[in-house]
Amino acid sequence: MANQLLFIFQGNQLLVTNSESSPALPNKSFIDLIKSVILRDHQVGFYEHVLCRAIEVSEDYTPSAGYRFTGLRTLFGVFDEQLISLIGRALQIVEWDRSHQYCPKCGNENTRHEHELAKVCPSCSYRSYPRISPVVMGLIVRDTEILLARSPHFAPGMYSAIAGFCEVGESLEMALHREIKEEVNVSVDSIQYYTSQSWPFPHSLMVAFTCRYVSGIIIPQPEEIEDAKWFSIDALPLLPHPVSVARKLIDFTVANIKARYHALH
Repeated sequence: MANQLLFIFQGNQLLVTNSESSPALPNKSFIDLIKSVILRDHQVGFYEHVLCRAIEVSEDYTPSAGYRFTGLRTLFGVFDEQLISLIGRALQIVEWDRSHQYCPKCGNENTRHEHELAKVCPSCSYRSYPRISPVVMGLIVRDTEILLARSPHFAPGMYSAIAGFCEVGESLEMALHREIKEEVNVSVDSIQYYTSQSWPFPHSLMVAFTCRYVSGIIIPQPEEIEDAKWFSIDALPLLPHPVSVARKLIDFTVANIKARYHALH
């Protein structure tokens, strides 16, 4: 293929050009500069009909003049959502490849499967696939208010919907009830699916729902939730980036509440 886009990672950092306002990705010709330091290389899909490859380079590689490594989050709003999604897929594949060099069953070195994205143990034939961890997210509605919370690792002043990983044996709805009760001491009903989003931090599938407040006084879970409160839809705090499913869920819900309110008045 004449041209290709290269997603070149060093750890979890992506190689882009030095421009702060319009960084770009290296193309196929860059391969000649990094051949000796490539650790792994996967085809991950197409962006505008151009093949994209996920490549990891060794820690001792120093970027060429005009290039730098940066975190994927810094590119939100700079690259479009389709490209961000592909880079996220690439990051997850590279991390999976790096962490599955050996069979978890017998300890022998894995090899790549010829026809699917999997690692195969030549000794015991055990297959390892990229890990996906489902995360439920719930936006709780009470009349014209929504319940938002913040974790200690959020940016200052930022709040979001309640979210947490599913546990073994749970349905998505069971996990949502449990997470909401654990994190803010609230009970809900009328759970409705909104959408899902692959999220490469580190290998999550975010599954977003709206739900209705039933009962409970907010009590933030120690160490997990720094603060949680009800917000009027007309006085919202700093929210997650628009590329995130959390923000899409909040915007969608607020728009629906406003439409219902105006319809009644």
